[in-house]
Amino acid sequence: MYKPIYIFIGLRYLWNPHLPNFKKIITILSILGISIGISSTIVTISIINGFQNKFKNEILSFIPHIIITNKNRNVNKLDFPKEILKLKNVKKITNFISKKVIIEDKKEINIGEIIGIKTKNKKILENYNIKNVLYTLNSREYHAIIGKELAKKLHVNINDKIKLIVLPTSKKKFLKNRLNIQLFKITGVFSTNNEIDEYQILINEKNALNFLNYDQSSVTGWRIWLKDPFTLDIQKIKKLNKNFIVLDWKMKKGELFKAMQIENYIMLFFFILILLVAGFNIVISLTIHVLDKKNNISVFQSQGLPRYKIMLIFIVLGSSISIIGNLFGTIISIILIFQKDFLNFLINIFFIDIKIPIKIIPIQIFIINITSIFLTILSTLYPIWYAIKSMPSRILSDE
Repeated sequence: MYKPIYIFIGLRYLWNPHLPNFKKIITILSILGISIGISSTIVTISIINGFQNKFKNEILSFIPHIIITNKNRNVNKLDFPKEILKLKNVKKITNFISKKVIIEDKKEINIGEIIGIKTKNKKILENYNIKNVLYTLNSREYHAIIGKELAKKLHVNINDKIKLIVLPTSKKKFLKNRLNIQLFKITGVFSTNNEIDEYQILINEKNALNFLNYDQSSVTGWRIWLKDPFTLDIQKIKKLNKNFIVLDWKMKKGELFKAMQIENYIMLFFFILILLVAGFNIVISLTIHVLDKKNNISVFQSQGLPRYKIMLIFIVLGSSISIIGNLFGTIISIILIFQKDFLNFLINIFFIDIKIPIKIIPIQIFIINITSIFLTILSTLYPIWYAIKSMPSRILSDE
């Protein structure tokens, strides 16, 4: 099979049975360095993706990504800002009735949040797993479905009653008006394994209107869910309509979001550091090869081999080390990722009872490998420059 001479010589320099053990060790260490760096990068970034996916599915699926309301938290349904519909990232929009309330039972007082819901709109509530008890939220009686953790805090069960108290929104109203107080019978308990289990109370929408003294055309605002909440451009939404207050999920989950951003920056830093180490290994390996093969290079030049082909010899050598290292690193990382139990065992040596969520994004693995190969090939430039700048007549005359 025909091979261009620079490929044949480059692969010959990479590995052959007659290479000294020292050179073999250097080549193996260069490949291992790249493999370990790539595998650790892919595993770590897959774990970060897993945590982001868990955050997106288990937390952001239950809370709205954007809330549009006004200062009084009381808007007319007909005043809906239609400009929002032009945004491409919007998944669904619903109006809502919500209010912070004081919850009083026989033993304790807690703070909760009532949510007025339409029992017909089951899609919004599908994650709550309350299909069997949703019918109990009728407008004729004051019934409520509360979170599991909230029920534990209040020491209440199904068919028990809780007293909900709505505080006026301003001091003037507090002095003039009496408090809104209403008894609600618990007809169901939901469990989402989310923080909303600790404070949310679901009641019928019409009961919520009456309880909060809202008009029939009034709502608290609009809740918006996005296709990708991580690409939220809140300033763009605020510019669409300046008459409303726009709140986003980052305000409520700001610390967690910042922590995730810091994780990404740290991951980027370590990836760059790993690439620098890998590139340094390539430089050392190729420099040793160039110093050892300088006589051969001089012979090639004196025989009329063009300089660009000499350059290609060492590019083939460097890229071969990089490709092999990347290939082994990717295979090792995929094996570790699919062996979740083993990976959890390794991590639980240092951390107790942590279940590691993992999500593989193929395009990220591709970008990591391409970037690594490209930068390691760039690191071959110095040894190549050193190889072609030498004068063959001077080197051969010294022998």
